[in-house]
Amino acid sequence: MRTRKGLAFGLLFVLFLGFTGEAFSQKPYKELRYPKLREIKIPKVDKVVLKNGMKVFLLEDHELPLISASARIRVGSVYEPPDKVGLAQITGEVMRTGGTSRMPGDKIDEALESMAASIETSIGLEAGYASLSVLKEDVDTVLAIFSDILMNPAFPEDKIELAKIQLRSAIARRNDDVNQIANREFMKLIYGATSPYARHPEYATVDAIQRQDLVEFHKKYFHPNNVILAVWGDFKKKEMIRKLERVFARWEPAKITFPEVPEVEYEFKPTVNLIRKTDVNQTNIILGHIGGTLDNPDYFALVVLNRILGHGFTSRLFRNVRSRMGLAYSVFGTYSANYTYPGVFYVGCQTKSQSTVKAIRAMIHEIRRITQEKVTQEELELAKASYLNSFVFNFDSRGKIIRRMLTYEFYGYPLDFLQRIKKGVERVTVDDIYRVARKYLRPDALQILAVGNPDEFDEPLSVFGPVNEIDITIPVPEEKAPEASAGALEKGRLLLRKVVEAAGGKEALAGIRSVARKATLAMETPQGSMEMKVESYVLYPDKLAQTIQTPMGKMKQVLAGDTAWMQGPQGSMDLPEAQRQNMKKELARDYLHLLQLAAEGKLKAQYLGKETHNGKEVEGLRLEHEAFGSLQMYVDPETYLPAKISYKTVTMQGPARVENVYLEWMRVNQLQFPKKTVGYANGKKVTTVTVEEIQVNVAIPDSLFERESK
Repeated sequence: MRTRKGLAFGLLFVLFLGFTGEAFSQKPYKELRYPKLREIKIPKVDKVVLKNGMKVFLLEDHELPLISASARIRVGSVYEPPDKVGLAQITGEVMRTGGTSRMPGDKIDEALESMAASIETSIGLEAGYASLSVLKEDVDTVLAIFSDILMNPAFPEDKIELAKIQLRSAIARRNDDVNQIANREFMKLIYGATSPYARHPEYATVDAIQRQDLVEFHKKYFHPNNVILAVWGDFKKKEMIRKLERVFARWEPAKITFPEVPEVEYEFKPTVNLIRKTDVNQTNIILGHIGGTLDNPDYFALVVLNRILGHGFTSRLFRNVRSRMGLAYSVFGTYSANYTYPGVFYVGCQTKSQSTVKAIRAMIHEIRRITQEKVTQEELELAKASYLNSFVFNFDSRGKIIRRMLTYEFYGYPLDFLQRIKKGVERVTVDDIYRVARKYLRPDALQILAVGNPDEFDEPLSVFGPVNEIDITIPVPEEKAPEASAGALEKGRLLLRKVVEAAGGKEALAGIRSVARKATLAMETPQGSMEMKVESYVLYPDKLAQTIQTPMGKMKQVLAGDTAWMQGPQGSMDLPEAQRQNMKKELARDYLHLLQLAAEGKLKAQYLGKETHNGKEVEGLRLEHEAFGSLQMYVDPETYLPAKISYKTVTMQGPARVENVYLEWMRVNQLQFPKKTVGYANGKKVTTVTVEEIQVNVAIPDSLFERESK
């Protein structure tokens, strides 16, 4: 036994020496050579045209009992009217959520869930999309629903309104994310703010969309001869063709006249642009100019150029701007190309405010350097290998293969376009990179965009040229005021004077410098009413500290002149500028502040006439001031105290008509204060505030308006 163990150990020792000796004799990684990659075998995809003109791609795959389909429709937001931007998006959404005349959207949801199936629809910039996924055994049922949605959408008003609410909510939040701001506004610099390739929905364009617009938009573009369908999965080709012919048999082809899409007109010129964001400590930077299209013969060389300049961990931007200079955690760059219109060449990064100009210079240097000196052979080979070694992942599923062919067919490109790119990339040389860099990159005509706080930049952006400051304020549709006659103004002034006297008088109101309140806030939620304790402290005219005891812990919001912040259990953060502005307006609309302005003669008052409120006749006033714009106050003619105020503002769900209804009053220091106030948004009750204690001209420490240290 010992002998055998000794032999085994000796043999193992020899094998170990042989293994380690071989390992230690390996060549350096730069000298390693790899065999040529094997050819990718692409499954055969069949293409047929149905009797109604619909093109269909079919790919059998019997590995799993699943069937998927994807449709592409020639329709898009490029075709929607400029005054109804958002029409395509809403149409694409409500086609699915609204269901059909035979089967409402909610019933479709239930049916699909019972079969573990899905159907989705949407409309993007240049195309509409519809897809399904289903078990083989349920394909007939789901195909029937799918075809019905494409042919006969119902577009019910409630689902349209829900889609509009969601879109308004997205508009309200669009300035919350700095990356989104930078990308959106840079596209405007390249294509123009009104271009269909850069424009976006606004409250006014969403409000203008009516149900008939959706009906007509669908009717114009949704015809079988304007659809390409791809189907793959566990089926027999002939049998699937029969199924498709049957479910789409009643869909008639039609002649479609497409609106002209404006050409992209671009002037190469250097510009410097700033979006001021004082609530951030980093700068998002994008700089570049127009790009090209995919059918450019030089596209293959530009693919490799992308890899060398800005794509991935081995790119020059990553190695030099991020790693060597330590200027950014995230840095990127690409020369993008589109199918039908030019893409964008851009590079960018996120850097701390104090290195903004240094980072811009570093990125410009890398763009200029690649146009002035040739890349190395090592860089070229690494970039090509990076692309070619990942090429196989374009074919790792049947869905990827057939959807890509669907896309090429849709845009009129060869079905083997991807394989042509591969062959083109393999032929790219160092000289090709140098030639296309000099031809397509314009380091002296870059448009620079910085989103950040210019007060903290290392140098002013003006070192690059005149600075254009971009306003990203979200426009809110203005309400048209009734024409103010001299009589209406005089009657409004007299009525407002009576309100001031009823509230306590001019002198008493003018003497108020601070107010402290304790109250109970009842907030309406989908789960019912939720009560919270609130303490608020106001130093007029522009300081507010409000603390709310929520189920998640204490939340504090502070407005201190030109700054606003929020603090909670997880820490503190600056509030976005739009939210700070809203807080200022809300403070200006506060009942007491309104009457102070009225007592000082600073409000423009217009008499609006009488109307009924809660079964009682009240008199309306339109009040205007630069601090809040305008609002309506409705006065009880018996007490001359306000019954309610009404105004339009922007909430997280978009513009809303807000009403504060005063139900009970309390007297403090000869002044009348609302004791119970019910708040409504668009007619829906949202809050009830019941005041428990009010102190006037109480000493409020400055520490209330300072951040708490952790």
